[in-house]
Amino acid sequence: MGIEGLKSDSHLDKVKKWLSPPDTSTNVNSAKKKRHKGTGTWFLDSAAFLEWKSGLRRHLWLHGLAGCGKTVLTSTILDHLRETQTESHVTIDFFFDFRNKDKQNLDNLLRSLAFQLYLQCAGCRTDLDSLFASHEDGKNQPTTDSLSKTVNIMMQCPQKLQIVLDALDECFTRNELLKWMEKLPRLSNVHLIATSRQEEELKSSLSRWIRKENIVSMGSDLVNADIRSYIEATLKTGAEFQKRWGSIPTVLQEIETVVGGKADGM
Repeated sequence: MGIEGLKSDSHLDKVKKWLSPPDTSTNVNSAKKKRHKGTGTWFLDSAAFLEWKSGLRRHLWLHGLAGCGKTVLTSTILDHLRETQTESHVTIDFFFDFRNKDKQNLDNLLRSLAFQLYLQCAGCRTDLDSLFASHEDGKNQPTTDSLSKTVNIMMQCPQKLQIVLDALDECFTRNELLKWMEKLPRLSNVHLIATSRQEEELKSSLSRWIRKENIVSMGSDLVNADIRSYIEATLKTGAEFQKRWGSIPTVLQEIETVVGGKADGM
């Protein structure tokens, strides 16, 4: 590696240390462990998502009850987007998480998005480098406001920017988050998918700029199909289930019917 490459890596490390962005891959990996093959296809095949991918829709808000699989679905969406990603289409994400204090506020969301953009979009690096330099080359921390302004400029660089945000309801600085999100419609290249529970504060704010047809309910009928698929596969492949009741298929069928029927989307 040449001297320029070493300088570049050194600078990247400094910027990363300065921002200290939360690692969202831990949320993705955790969700993947819970994901059964084939689940979430109901959404990937839906008109709402296909039109979102094509650009006919720009913003989607998916809401559902706690435990209905929003985060697992988010990981499915991200895998799909990254499998089909092109150089001109950049995908960034953030997972709010009530179990992790580094994933509960707007400031850390912005730090994560800024660094993801810095890695994926060479054209927007100058903006973050300028902010870095203006804070004595990372000796001082930026305010949330200055970081927000820089991120908003950086987001305009990719030809198409796909942002996936999970669990808005688990953000502890929700008012700040919602005010920041209200600026997204001004950026014509930005396409958003967000998930959360349907809480009144979120509904009131998001419904002001996300059209009614772009608000998707993760109703129990849709989610139950995924749950039944998981239960069926578990009963067929689970060693304990097969050992105890493999020779009595009627029992396995009854378990599938009862458990699947009472799931009610959770």
